[in-house]
Amino acid sequence: MKFSFLNPSPSPDTPDMVVTAWPPLGMLYCAEVLMNEGIEVSILDQAAKRFSLKQTLDWVKKENPDILGLSVLSSAAKEAPRIAEQVKAENPNILVVFGNYHATFNAERILDKYPSVDVIVRGEGEYTSLELAKCLEKGRDLEEVKGIAFRKNGKIVLTPDRPLIKDIDSLPFPDRDLVGASYSSTIYDVKVASKKFSTLVSSRGCPFQCSFCGCRKFARGVWRPRSVESIIKELELLQSQGYEQFLFVDDNFTLNPKRVIEFCRRIRKQGMDVEWFCDSRVDNCRYDMFREMAKTGCKVVYFGIESANQRILDYYRKGITPEQSEGAVRKARKAGID
Repeated sequence: MKFSFLNPSPSPDTPDMVVTAWPPLGMLYCAEVLMNEGIEVSILDQAAKRFSLKQTLDWVKKENPDILGLSVLSSAAKEAPRIAEQVKAENPNILVVFGNYHATFNAERILDKYPSVDVIVRGEGEYTSLELAKCLEKGRDLEEVKGIAFRKNGKIVLTPDRPLIKDIDSLPFPDRDLVGASYSSTIYDVKVASKKFSTLVSSRGCPFQCSFCGCRKFARGVWRPRSVESIIKELELLQSQGYEQFLFVDDNFTLNPKRVIEFCRRIRKQGMDVEWFCDSRVDNCRYDMFREMAKTGCKVVYFGIESANQRILDYYRKGITPEQSEGAVRKARKAGID
């Protein structure tokens, strides 16, 4: 059994915002879980490699997987089906699977519109991908796999949601070398990382209810943190591999300031010399937390300010005020965040 993953490039009419910004951690987590169960895996980040459609199809042909999983965000909503159609034309026996945010929220529409897409993985993909591979390998009914959508007898079937992974520490560390590409956190031509760079996840989910945000729906409003011990171990592993700069891509990194402070103090205790970046809400902004972050190499904080207009903030259920945004920036500056 072979499972190949593909991160498609954005559609040509999509702004070239984050083509090489971050490694595809979601696919890497899925790959690690599959490999631990003896399933052969390969990954292509078409965006980072800047492969043409032909080069991408040649890669799929060379890998010849049983399952091809495409990570589909809205930016690739047009390109991913194009790839799927060409793959199926070349080899109709490959099971084509879509996952990630766009696929999760548009599962029925995608299956209805694109015959070349066989299965949609909804929500977190690690154990759904594993069950799907085992199901195919043993010739079992796809209805046994939780968290997917597929066609059966001309109708679209949605299996029950898969429960969220409660213990994020139980997941194996993703192997960044599987991608074979380098990243620089470059967004709209602003290059944040100048040294060997990668991303980490220290928690999943967010309990807030901002109406414009897919994170709340994807993670069902539940915040699940990793232990500080687990995060430190992964950082140590990455440092041993030559990584020097890190971006925490959590939905809400600073939700628990005590946890952030504990993490920062552990970095200092371990004598780790790292530079790192993270996101934060403006209403989770204690000065002592920012001070600890600055002492341990935090250079950039991305704030979700969204608007300076209270009516707009209320309309989108953001739950903050413009004054809080101003205060958060002042505290971060005073604490020494670049």
